[in-house]
Amino acid sequence: MKTLLRKHAFTLWLVVAVLLAVYYPEPASKGGFLRAQWTTQFGVALIFFLQGLTLPTRSLAGGYKPKRLHVFVLGWNYLLFPLVTGLLLIPLSELLTPELCVGFWLLAILPTTVASAIAFTSISGGDTSNAIFSTIFSNLLAVLVVPTIAVAYLASETAIEISLTGIFVSLARLLVLPLILGQVLRQLVRVLAGRIVGLTKLVNSGIIVFIVHAAFAQSVSSGLLNELSLALCLGVAVSIVTVLLVTSVLIWWSVSWLRLQRAQRIAAFFCASQKSLASGLPLAMSILLVAPGVVDPAMVLIPLICFHPVQLAFAGLLTGWLVK
Repeated sequence: MKTLLRKHAFTLWLVVAVLLAVYYPEPASKGGFLRAQWTTQFGVALIFFLQGLTLPTRSLAGGYKPKRLHVFVLGWNYLLFPLVTGLLLIPLSELLTPELCVGFWLLAILPTTVASAIAFTSISGGDTSNAIFSTIFSNLLAVLVVPTIAVAYLASETAIEISLTGIFVSLARLLVLPLILGQVLRQLVRVLAGRIVGLTKLVNSGIIVFIVHAAFAQSVSSGLLNELSLALCLGVAVSIVTVLLVTSVLIWWSVSWLRLQRAQRIAAFFCASQKSLASGLPLAMSILLVAPGVVDPAMVLIPLICFHPVQLAFAGLLTGWLVK
Protein backbone atom coordinates (compact mmCIF):
# COMPACT_ATOMS: atom_id res chain seq x y z
CA MET A 1 0.00 0.00 0.00
CA LYS A 2 2.82 2.40 0.89
CA THR A 3 4.59 1.60 -2.38
CA LEU A 4 1.41 2.31 -4.33
CA LEU A 5 0.87 5.63 -2.53
CA ARG A 6 4.49 6.63 -3.10
CA LYS A 7 4.27 5.74 -6.78
CA HIS A 8 1.17 7.85 -7.33
CA ALA A 9 1.92 10.56 -4.77
CA PHE A 10 2.13 13.38 -7.32
CA THR A 11 -1.24 12.51 -8.87
CA LEU A 12 -2.81 12.28 -5.40
CA TRP A 13 -1.44 15.70 -4.47
CA LEU A 14 -2.97 17.13 -7.64
CA VAL A 15 -6.34 15.70 -6.61
CA VAL A 16 -5.93 17.21 -3.13
CA ALA A 17 -5.04 20.59 -4.68
CA VAL A 18 -8.20 20.56 -6.81
CA LEU A 19 -10.45 19.48 -3.92
CA LEU A 20 -8.94 22.13 -1.65
CA ALA A 21 -9.60 24.75 -4.34
CA VAL A 22 -13.22 23.64 -4.66
CA TYR A 23 -13.99 23.75 -0.92
CA TYR A 24 -11.60 26.49 0.23
CA PRO A 25 -10.72 28.76 -2.73
CA GLU A 26 -10.36 32.11 -0.94
CA PRO A 27 -6.59 32.12 -0.13
CA ALA A 28 -5.53 31.48 -3.74
CA SER A 29 -8.30 33.55 -5.34
CA LYS A 30 -7.76 37.04 -6.68
CA GLY A 31 -7.00 39.26 -3.70
CA GLY A 32 -6.32 36.28 -1.40
CA PHE A 33 -3.39 36.31 1.00
CA LEU A 34 -1.40 33.86 -1.17
CA ARG A 35 -1.23 36.55 -3.90
CA ALA A 36 -1.53 33.84 -6.55
CA GLN A 37 -1.20 36.29 -9.45
CA TRP A 38 2.40 36.98 -8.34
CA THR A 39 3.42 33.73 -6.67
CA THR A 40 2.32 31.74 -9.73
CA GLN A 41 4.57 33.80 -11.99
CA PHE A 42 7.46 33.39 -9.58
CA GLY A 43 6.82 29.63 -9.46
CA VAL A 44 6.87 29.31 -13.26
CA ALA A 45 10.14 31.27 -13.48
CA LEU A 46 11.67 29.14 -10.70
CA ILE A 47 10.75 25.90 -12.51
CA PHE A 48 12.56 27.00 -15.67
CA PHE A 49 15.54 28.29 -13.68
CA LEU A 50 15.86 24.88 -11.99
CA GLN A 51 15.48 23.14 -15.36
CA GLY A 52 18.37 25.21 -16.69
CA LEU A 53 20.42 24.45 -13.58
CA THR A 54 19.97 20.66 -13.85
CA LEU A 55 19.94 20.27 -17.64
CA PRO A 56 22.88 18.02 -18.65
CA THR A 57 23.44 19.60 -22.06
CA ARG A 58 27.01 18.29 -22.42
CA SER A 59 25.92 14.68 -21.89
CA LEU A 60 23.69 14.60 -24.97
CA ALA A 61 26.33 13.75 -27.56
CA GLY A 62 25.91 9.99 -27.24
CA GLY A 63 22.29 9.94 -28.34
CA TYR A 64 22.02 12.34 -31.27
CA LYS A 65 22.28 9.60 -33.94
CA PRO A 66 20.34 8.60 -35.93
CA LYS A 67 19.12 12.10 -36.71
CA ARG A 68 15.95 10.86 -38.43
CA LEU A 69 14.75 9.49 -35.08
CA HIS A 70 14.83 12.95 -33.50
CA VAL A 71 13.24 14.58 -36.54
CA PHE A 72 10.46 12.00 -36.22
CA VAL A 73 9.96 12.75 -32.52
CA LEU A 74 9.88 16.53 -33.02
CA GLY A 75 7.57 16.12 -36.00
CA TRP A 76 5.07 14.23 -33.87
CA ASN A 77 5.51 16.50 -30.84
CA TYR A 78 4.79 19.76 -32.67
CA LEU A 79 3.19 18.97 -36.05
CA LEU A 80 1.49 15.58 -36.35
CA PHE A 81 0.16 15.27 -32.79
CA PRO A 82 -1.59 18.69 -33.06
CA LEU A 83 -2.85 17.79 -36.55
CA VAL A 84 -4.33 14.44 -35.45
CA THR A 85 -5.80 16.01 -32.30
CA GLY A 86 -7.35 18.82 -34.32
CA LEU A 87 -9.02 16.32 -36.63
CA LEU A 88 -10.28 14.28 -33.68
CA LEU A 89 -11.68 17.42 -32.05
CA ILE A 90 -14.03 17.95 -34.99
CA PRO A 91 -16.39 15.19 -33.75
CA LEU A 92 -15.27 15.33 -30.10
CA SER A 93 -16.08 19.05 -29.81
CA GLU A 94 -19.74 18.03 -29.53
CA LEU A 95 -18.84 16.59 -26.10
CA LEU A 96 -16.69 19.51 -24.90
CA THR A 97 -16.85 23.22 -24.19
CA PRO A 98 -14.74 25.64 -26.29
CA GLU A 99 -12.35 26.12 -23.33
CA LEU A 100 -11.79 22.36 -23.05
CA CYS A 101 -11.15 22.17 -26.80
CA VAL A 102 -8.47 24.85 -26.36
CA GLY A 103 -7.06 22.72 -23.53
CA PHE A 104 -6.82 19.65 -25.78
CA TRP A 105 -5.25 21.69 -28.55
CA LEU A 106 -2.71 23.16 -26.11
CA LEU A 107 -1.99 19.65 -24.80
CA ALA A 108 -1.23 18.55 -28.35
CA ILE A 109 1.58 21.09 -28.88
CA LEU A 110 3.37 20.44 -25.59
CA PRO A 111 6.80 18.73 -25.45
CA THR A 112 7.40 15.13 -24.51
CA THR A 113 8.01 13.99 -20.95
CA VAL A 114 11.60 13.61 -19.75
CA ALA A 115 11.67 11.25 -16.79
CA SER A 116 8.83 8.90 -17.73
CA ALA A 117 9.73 8.61 -21.44
CA ILE A 118 13.30 7.71 -20.52
CA ALA A 119 12.14 5.31 -17.79
CA PHE A 120 9.63 3.49 -20.02
CA THR A 121 12.21 3.30 -22.81
CA SER A 122 14.72 1.73 -20.45
CA ILE A 123 12.24 -0.77 -18.96
CA SER A 124 11.06 -1.81 -22.44
CA GLY A 125 14.57 -2.47 -23.73
CA GLY A 126 14.80 0.74 -25.75
CA ASP A 127 17.82 2.95 -26.48
CA THR A 128 18.10 5.20 -23.42
CA SER A 129 20.70 7.54 -24.93
CA ASN A 130 18.35 8.30 -27.84
CA ALA A 131 15.50 8.93 -25.38
CA ILE A 132 17.62 11.31 -23.29
CA PHE A 133 18.63 13.35 -26.33
CA SER A 134 15.10 13.51 -27.79
CA THR A 135 13.33 14.43 -24.57
CA ILE A 136 15.75 17.17 -23.56
CA PHE A 137 15.94 18.61 -27.08
CA SER A 138 12.13 18.60 -27.32
CA ASN A 139 11.78 20.43 -24.00
CA LEU A 140 14.42 23.01 -24.91
CA LEU A 141 12.70 23.70 -28.21
CA ALA A 142 9.32 23.94 -26.45
CA VAL A 143 10.31 27.18 -24.72
CA LEU A 144 10.34 28.88 -28.12
CA VAL A 145 7.81 26.83 -30.10
CA VAL A 146 4.89 26.38 -27.69
CA PRO A 147 4.37 30.04 -26.68
CA THR A 148 4.74 31.21 -30.28
CA ILE A 149 2.13 28.79 -31.64
CA ALA A 150 -0.24 29.20 -28.69
CA VAL A 151 -0.19 33.01 -28.70
CA ALA A 152 -0.72 33.12 -32.46
CA TYR A 153 -3.65 30.70 -32.09
CA LEU A 154 -5.28 32.65 -29.25
CA ALA A 155 -4.83 35.92 -31.12
CA SER A 156 -6.54 34.52 -34.21
CA GLU A 157 -9.35 32.60 -32.47
CA THR A 158 -10.51 35.09 -29.82
CA ALA A 159 -12.22 38.43 -30.10
CA ILE A 160 -9.94 39.89 -27.41
CA GLU A 161 -7.10 42.05 -28.72
CA ILE A 162 -3.77 40.58 -27.65
CA SER A 163 -0.52 42.57 -27.66
CA LEU A 164 1.90 40.03 -29.11
CA THR A 165 5.00 42.10 -28.39
CA GLY A 166 4.13 42.50 -24.73
CA ILE A 167 3.33 38.81 -24.40
CA PHE A 168 6.62 37.67 -25.94
CA VAL A 169 8.56 40.06 -23.67
CA SER A 170 6.72 38.64 -20.64
CA LEU A 171 7.33 35.06 -21.81
CA ALA A 172 11.03 35.79 -22.27
CA ARG A 173 11.12 37.08 -18.69
CA LEU A 174 9.20 34.09 -17.33
CA LEU A 175 10.78 31.29 -19.36
CA VAL A 176 13.86 32.08 -21.45
CA LEU A 177 15.78 34.31 -19.03
CA PRO A 178 15.45 31.94 -16.02
CA LEU A 179 16.46 28.98 -18.23
CA ILE A 180 19.58 30.80 -19.46
CA LEU A 181 20.49 31.96 -15.94
CA GLY A 182 20.16 28.37 -14.73
CA GLN A 183 22.49 27.11 -17.46
CA VAL A 184 25.06 29.85 -16.72
CA LEU A 185 25.01 29.03 -13.02
CA ARG A 186 25.35 25.32 -13.84
CA GLN A 187 28.72 25.98 -15.48
CA LEU A 188 29.92 27.48 -12.19
CA VAL A 189 28.50 24.88 -9.78
CA ARG A 190 28.26 21.76 -11.95
CA VAL A 191 28.91 19.31 -9.09
CA LEU A 192 26.32 20.93 -6.83
CA ALA A 193 23.79 21.03 -9.69
CA GLY A 194 24.17 17.28 -10.17
CA ARG A 195 23.58 16.63 -6.47
CA ILE A 196 20.34 18.61 -6.19
CA VAL A 197 18.48 16.96 -9.07
CA GLY A 198 16.23 15.05 -6.66
CA LEU A 199 15.50 18.21 -4.67
CA THR A 200 14.64 20.20 -7.79
CA LYS A 201 12.15 17.53 -8.86
CA LEU A 202 10.46 17.81 -5.46
CA VAL A 203 10.37 21.62 -5.67
CA ASN A 204 9.02 21.53 -9.22
CA SER A 205 6.28 19.08 -8.21
CA GLY A 206 5.28 21.32 -5.31
CA ILE A 207 5.11 24.39 -7.56
CA ILE A 208 2.98 22.54 -10.11
CA VAL A 209 0.56 21.44 -7.39
CA PHE A 210 0.28 25.07 -6.24
CA ILE A 211 -0.28 26.33 -9.81
CA VAL A 212 -3.10 23.81 -10.30
CA HIS A 213 -4.63 24.80 -6.95
CA ALA A 214 -4.47 28.51 -7.78
CA ALA A 215 -5.98 28.06 -11.24
CA PHE A 216 -8.92 26.04 -9.92
CA ALA A 217 -9.42 28.32 -6.90
CA GLN A 218 -9.76 31.39 -9.12
CA SER A 219 -12.18 29.57 -11.42
CA VAL A 220 -14.28 28.35 -8.48
CA SER A 221 -14.45 31.88 -7.05
CA SER A 222 -15.58 33.30 -10.40
CA GLY A 223 -18.16 30.51 -10.86
CA LEU A 224 -16.76 29.30 -14.17
CA LEU A 225 -16.34 25.70 -13.00
CA ASN A 226 -20.08 25.50 -12.40
CA GLU A 227 -20.27 24.55 -16.09
CA LEU A 228 -18.70 21.17 -15.30
CA SER A 229 -21.32 18.43 -15.34
CA LEU A 230 -21.21 14.64 -15.32
CA ALA A 231 -21.80 14.61 -19.08
CA LEU A 232 -18.91 17.03 -19.61
CA CYS A 233 -16.59 14.94 -17.41
CA LEU A 234 -17.49 11.85 -19.43
CA GLY A 235 -16.80 13.83 -22.60
CA VAL A 236 -13.33 14.70 -21.31
CA ALA A 237 -12.67 11.04 -20.44
CA VAL A 238 -13.80 9.81 -23.86
CA SER A 239 -11.72 12.49 -25.60
CA ILE A 240 -8.58 11.64 -23.61
CA VAL A 241 -8.82 7.91 -24.34
CA THR A 242 -9.56 8.59 -28.02
CA VAL A 243 -6.63 10.99 -28.50
CA LEU A 244 -4.24 8.69 -26.59
CA LEU A 245 -5.15 5.49 -28.45
CA VAL A 246 -5.32 7.01 -31.95
CA THR A 247 -2.01 8.90 -31.64
CA SER A 248 -0.24 5.91 -30.06
CA VAL A 249 -1.33 3.55 -32.84
CA LEU A 250 -0.33 6.02 -35.55
CA ILE A 251 3.05 6.72 -33.93
CA TRP A 252 3.91 3.02 -33.54
CA TRP A 253 2.81 2.35 -37.12
CA SER A 254 4.64 5.31 -38.66
CA VAL A 255 7.91 4.76 -36.77
CA SER A 256 8.34 1.50 -38.73
CA TRP A 257 8.92 3.62 -41.85
CA LEU A 258 12.24 4.81 -40.39
CA ARG A 259 13.68 1.27 -40.43
CA LEU A 260 15.30 1.70 -37.04
CA GLN A 261 16.66 -0.96 -34.74
CA ARG A 262 14.09 -2.29 -32.27
CA ALA A 263 15.64 -0.39 -29.32
CA GLN A 264 15.61 2.87 -31.28
CA ARG A 265 12.02 2.30 -32.41
CA ILE A 266 10.91 1.93 -28.78
CA ALA A 267 12.71 5.15 -27.81
CA ALA A 268 11.11 7.02 -30.71
CA PHE A 269 7.66 5.75 -29.77
CA PHE A 270 7.75 6.80 -26.11
CA CYS A 271 9.35 10.18 -26.87
CA ALA A 272 6.81 10.96 -29.59
CA SER A 273 3.67 9.77 -27.80
CA GLN A 274 4.08 11.26 -24.29
CA LYS A 275 3.11 14.78 -23.20
CA SER A 276 4.87 16.47 -20.30
CA LEU A 277 3.01 17.76 -17.26
CA ALA A 278 6.21 18.95 -15.55
CA SER A 279 7.21 21.22 -18.46
CA GLY A 280 3.83 21.50 -20.14
CA LEU A 281 1.82 22.90 -17.25
CA PRO A 282 4.25 25.78 -16.50
CA LEU A 283 4.40 26.53 -20.24
CA ALA A 284 0.61 26.54 -20.50
CA MET A 285 0.22 28.60 -17.35
CA SER A 286 2.81 31.15 -18.46
CA ILE A 287 0.82 31.72 -21.65
CA LEU A 288 -2.41 32.15 -19.68
CA LEU A 289 -0.70 34.49 -17.19
CA VAL A 290 0.47 36.91 -19.86
CA ALA A 291 -2.88 36.76 -21.71
CA PRO A 292 -5.38 37.10 -18.84
CA GLY A 293 -9.10 36.95 -19.56
CA VAL A 294 -8.76 35.07 -22.84
CA VAL A 295 -9.83 31.65 -21.51
CA ASP A 296 -10.53 30.08 -18.11
CA PRO A 297 -7.20 28.63 -16.86
CA ALA A 298 -8.76 25.75 -14.93
CA MET A 299 -10.82 24.55 -17.91
CA VAL A 300 -7.77 24.71 -20.17
CA LEU A 301 -5.63 22.72 -17.73
CA ILE A 302 -8.18 19.91 -17.17
CA PRO A 303 -7.20 17.90 -20.32
CA LEU A 304 -3.49 18.05 -19.45
CA ILE A 305 -3.99 17.14 -15.79
CA CYS A 306 -6.25 14.19 -16.70
CA PHE A 307 -4.15 13.05 -19.69
CA HIS A 308 -0.99 12.68 -17.60
CA PRO A 309 -1.99 9.74 -15.32
CA VAL A 310 -3.84 8.00 -18.17
CA GLN A 311 -0.80 8.06 -20.45
CA LEU A 312 1.41 6.73 -17.64
CA ALA A 313 -0.96 3.83 -16.97
CA PHE A 314 -1.18 3.06 -20.70
CA ALA A 315 2.62 3.21 -21.08
CA GLY A 316 2.96 0.85 -18.11
CA LEU A 317 0.77 -1.69 -19.91
CA LEU A 318 2.77 -1.28 -23.11
CA THR A 319 6.11 -1.89 -21.40
CA GLY A 320 4.95 -5.37 -20.36
CA TRP A 321 3.92 -6.14 -23.93
CA LEU A 322 7.17 -4.77 -25.41
CA VAL A 323 9.33 -6.75 -22.99
CA LYS A 324 7.51 -9.97 -23.92
